[in-house]
Amino acid sequence: MKCIRCSTCVKVCPTSAIGFNPITEEKPSVDVSKCILCELCGSHCPTGAIAVLCNLPIRRLERHTINVNRDMCIGCSLCVEACKVALKGDHAPYIKDGLAYINETKCIGCGACAATCPAECIKVIKFYSPKVVAGRAEEVVVIP
Repeated sequence: MKCIRCSTCVKVCPTSAIGFNPITEEKPSVDVSKCILCELCGSHCPTGAIAVLCNLPIRRLERHTINVNRDMCIGCSLCVEACKVALKGDHAPYIKDGLAYINETKCIGCGACAATCPAECIKVIKFYSPKVVAGRAEEVVVIP
């Protein structure tokens, strides 16, 4: 699979070894001097774009919730553009009356909108199956 630029890997990296600006960069970069090979990035990747080689099982996303704090929203529509990349043309976020809203039936919970939002008004909470949690992986991940 291909990276959809959601920045989940950046958010789950315990050593901040992964850097990515979804507005200016095509894909995340890894500072190998900080990477501890925990493979959390790969186990949380929603598309399997990062291979898990040995330590952790692939996570199974059971459900997700997404919230938009419209008091903080600046109506920039970067969330819409990020989602268009992630969903290959379609998008779950939309702008109405200058504020962001999310069509939850289209949302896949990847977190691309939250990672791109400069106001950090979008929060995605991912709930993973506790049956395949290993190592330092957690059942709940909040983005950003």
